[in-house]
Formats: sequence, C-alpha cells, structure tokens
Amino acid sequence: MQFDSSRPFDSSKKTSPRDSTRSRRGSAAVWQARLIMLVMINIAQLWILAATVDAALARHYAVLLPLVIASGICFLITLSIIRWWRPSSGQSTSTGYVRLDCKRCDEEPAEETAGLND
Repeated sequence: MQFDSSRPFDSSKKTSPRDSTRSRRGSAAVWQARLIMLVMINIAQLWILAATVDAALARHYAVLLPLVIASGICFLITLSIIRWWRPSSGQSTSTGYVRLDCKRCDEEPAEETAGLND
C-alpha cells in the first residue's frame, strides 16, 4: 500500500471493517500490556512487603524508610496506570472509556416513544 501525497486527507471517510478489527486488536494489546505491567508491579510490591517485614523483624530500621518509599512509588505507578492510561480512540467518551458499536444503542424503542407522543 502506497501513500499518495497528492490527495488531501479526508477525515469524513468511513473506516472499513478491516480498520475496525485492527483498532480492536490494538485496544486489546493496550489492555494486555496494562495488565502485565500491573501484575509485575504487584509482584514487586509483594517482594518489597516481604523485605520490609524481614527488616523490621531483624531490627534493621535504617532499611525501612527506603522500602516504604519504594512501595509508595509502586502504588503511585499502579494508580496512574489504572486511572489515566486508557487507549486513545475516536470512539472514546469524555471519561476515556471506549464506546461500543451497537445498532440498538442508537435507536429509540418504539414502545417507549409511543407513550410520549400522546
């Protein structure tokens, strides 16, 4: 596939089903990457917790502050991944969640609108 720079970009073109499939695969890949990162950070936090308990029981109090700081940093990274790292899509809502394509979502049910016109 070659890029034709002589034609201007037309943003009003509808996306093909093939592009939609690519978008879904890309979105799935982003969610999988987020999940893997969260699992890795969670494992690191469990290791930090074990090291903190071990240091506290051995009365090595000088080691506790760096371990608590490291655990706090892991918590902040986890919070940022959950809260702000959402896949960018043309179908996202104002809150960042991806809007699903649904034929019935755009249509109004006939029985609910019939009673409003009376």
